[in-house]
Amino acid sequence: MALVFLPLSGAELRDWATGGSLAGQRRGYAVTPAMAEAFGVDDPEDAEYAALCIASIAGLLAHGERIVAVAEAAFTATPDDFGEVSVSTPAWAAVDSLFGEDTDAAPARATGAAMAGLPLARAWDEPQVQALLADTDLLWYGPAEWALLAP
Repeated sequence: MALVFLPLSGAELRDWATGGSLAGQRRGYAVTPAMAEAFGVDDPEDAEYAALCIASIAGLLAHGERIVAVAEAAFTATPDDFGEVSVSTPAWAAVDSLFGEDTDAAPARATGAAMAGLPLARAWDEPQVQALLADTDLLWYGPAEWALLAP
């Protein structure tokens, strides 16, 4: 078991928090050997921050919003440079923390609209995505605060 960063829509977060689990295979991101090498991170905290950033952009591309759940879970890794992993039916009880947009979601929405349809590997290198990551922080929430991200 290791930390997995799961990008979610607000509706998925609400369903997970109220239902107890997310059914089926879920795509997440984790600190894998391939990711650590590709991003040149040795420090565990830096590697986890990179995985959080990756998951946030994957969520933005998939859902138009940056909501990331961090959970302890077993996963199947891929050789993907972004640390993509597959998690089967994660339990809400395994969630350690949540991350979501600060009070001004406009920059993220604009970036998501501009990057719509691009795969993660292509969008990641775009200046607008890198500026979003550099200029806007995600806020930390405890699992019990999920409704603040998915009212």
